[in-house]
Amino acid sequence: MITNLNPEQVKAVKHFEGPMLVMAGAGSGKTRVLTQRIAYLIKEKGISERTILAITFTNKAAKEMKARVISLVGNKAKDMHISTFHALCVYILRQDIDILGYKHNFVIYDSGDTISAIKNALSYLNIDAKFYPPKRLANTISNVKNDYLFPRDFKKYIKDDYTEVVYKVYKKYQELLQSANALDFDDLIMLTLRLFERDQEVLNFYQQRFQFILVDEYQDTNLTQFKLVKQLAARHKNLFVVGDSDQSIYSWRGADIRNILEFEKDFEDEATKVPIIYLEQNYRSYQNILDVANCIIQYNYPHKKFIKKLWSNKKSKDNNTVYYHAVNSDVETEYIAQKIIEKIDLDKYRLNDIAVLYRTNAMSLALEKVFSKYHIDYEIIGNLSFFERKEIKDLGAYLRLIVNNNDDVAFLRIVNEPRRGIGNTTIENLKRYANDNELSLMESINKINSLSNSTKTRLIAFKTLMEELYHQLIDIDINDYIDLVLDKTGYLEMLKLEATEEALGRIENLEEFKSLTLDVEEDLNELGLIANKEISAYDKLCLILNNIALTSDKSHKKENAVKLMTIHAAKGLEFPLVFIYGVEENIFPLGGENCFGEDLEEERRLMYVAVTRAKDELFITNSQVRKLYGSYRSNPPSRFIEEIEPDLLSFQGVKKIKVMETRKEPIKIINNTLLDKKDNEKHVKCGTKILHSRFGEGVVVSINKDICTIAFQAAHGIKKLDINHPAITIIK
Repeated sequence: MITNLNPEQVKAVKHFEGPMLVMAGAGSGKTRVLTQRIAYLIKEKGISERTILAITFTNKAAKEMKARVISLVGNKAKDMHISTFHALCVYILRQDIDILGYKHNFVIYDSGDTISAIKNALSYLNIDAKFYPPKRLANTISNVKNDYLFPRDFKKYIKDDYTEVVYKVYKKYQELLQSANALDFDDLIMLTLRLFERDQEVLNFYQQRFQFILVDEYQDTNLTQFKLVKQLAARHKNLFVVGDSDQSIYSWRGADIRNILEFEKDFEDEATKVPIIYLEQNYRSYQNILDVANCIIQYNYPHKKFIKKLWSNKKSKDNNTVYYHAVNSDVETEYIAQKIIEKIDLDKYRLNDIAVLYRTNAMSLALEKVFSKYHIDYEIIGNLSFFERKEIKDLGAYLRLIVNNNDDVAFLRIVNEPRRGIGNTTIENLKRYANDNELSLMESINKINSLSNSTKTRLIAFKTLMEELYHQLIDIDINDYIDLVLDKTGYLEMLKLEATEEALGRIENLEEFKSLTLDVEEDLNELGLIANKEISAYDKLCLILNNIALTSDKSHKKENAVKLMTIHAAKGLEFPLVFIYGVEENIFPLGGENCFGEDLEEERRLMYVAVTRAKDELFITNSQVRKLYGSYRSNPPSRFIEEIEPDLLSFQGVKKIKVMETRKEPIKIINNTLLDKKDNEKHVKCGTKILHSRFGEGVVVSINKDICTIAFQAAHGIKKLDINHPAITIIK
């Protein structure tokens, strides 16, 4: 019955009654253990399949697990309950939700429905959605629900204006949900717990029904999920959980690593000792790669608890892990592209066998550019291509409309983004007028008379804004100009107010957009045009927009393609060849010196996850100078690299090998002064005199953070400049 299992896996499968924790290292066959255990309970112990409950986190995983169990024990396993937490709760609530005052035919709101309901709550409470964005409130309310706090429970946590608004909106939102006989995803678990608290008979029924409970990915459970499992397992105590504390990387979603670290304490009593099984044999990777992972993760064991050391029967005489340190990030991405071409030319791998992992989504831009250059097909997993992301298309549309106010496509995209009270009916009327009179939409604004005064005022204000931004596109640093556009249009403020993980990621992408200006300036510098002032700011912006059009007008989703993704998106996947890109302080781990404690431990677990995705070969790359967020940055190598024993790495790159000969010498516009950002903003105020290396003496006339408006002599006029730019010196 039990086949193809190692001794520790057999121990886990044959465990019968009482709680058990299986600490399953990366690639150690945990799904095989779960399915074989279910089959063992049914075929060897005679346990009814109807009394077994298996819980996992995705519908896909649940479906795959059920198919495996059916292949082991036959069709009777179809009666088994294998599902996600949410599907289990829907099943329970459909039977007895009337006890809580809902009808059995309740509907389930998705994220879009939730946002609409929160907007209605804001409107009812007369709270301005501009200052309290519905997405941010939805995110906060979700976190509150995951902490099992109903509105009356949350009331005691009010500490400022925002939490007071959260309380009011949360209370009204729940009232709206109940009046619509609707539940959101978080309600499914919360109300199941409330049902169990309210009706002991219902709880008794499900405790008796599910006598053997198995939970996958236990390290990813949150408080409400933990409470649900504990309630269901309280009678029979046959709780079997599988997880890996070293792969707990979702705290930002509410996952609580304490659930797995404190499993013994939570489920042990005088009569019940909790056995722990460690699955350390890895079936995925070569031992050298596992040694790298073991080196890194050992720094997360200050209390020497739940220590695992992965090992494999896959040995290699060669060093399977390369550490490449590039002179700059252009050379780094070129190296990755060249290595991929080299491996493919040797028929060692297909493109599908290769993944490039990075810490944040914004880092995909540099890779996408170099892969397009070398015609390497790629696919971004878990996100859109950089130029297809909403915020990038929105910014591009603003810039296109500024340089060409007849661009109707750009106009339609951003005229009401962020919201300006310009609705669909207004747009349709404007389009009809423009069509009838053969005008662009912008040209039609001042001429159309069929709109109300207030609507026309809003349209004119938008047009005036675009014209003002056009007139400021004169002799200004392009990155400063992009900041100006994002500020004046209110787009950046919209994202800052939203303050969700998604919004912060969008802001990062907008910052990375500025790196496109460095590419243009490098190209122009090579042609000798920058120094001769032959290219205006307007021309540079047009060049950037042209490059975007040429790069983004390509379909990259291919059947056989290199996979690009964040490390979070790579969880659960494996590839023969893996590159971990940009492994530097301030990037990975995020925060650099400011990253410590639990945050640093989670970043280290992310690195562990990244390393253990590789089966055959692993490349870790970084650079001395990185082009990121529109500037040149110099980050030291990540502390995670220092944690790896040197003899486990094959060192390449700076001071080890010559710079790649496949590309001409890197453009020499990088210098050390660009790497050290000054702190002039600490010493500047209106009236401060400065000296600019190109424009001469000037006087600061206004300040917006570190962007100053400076009046120079008549030949140069007034300019908006970054006061920290190395070309600027404050005259003491």
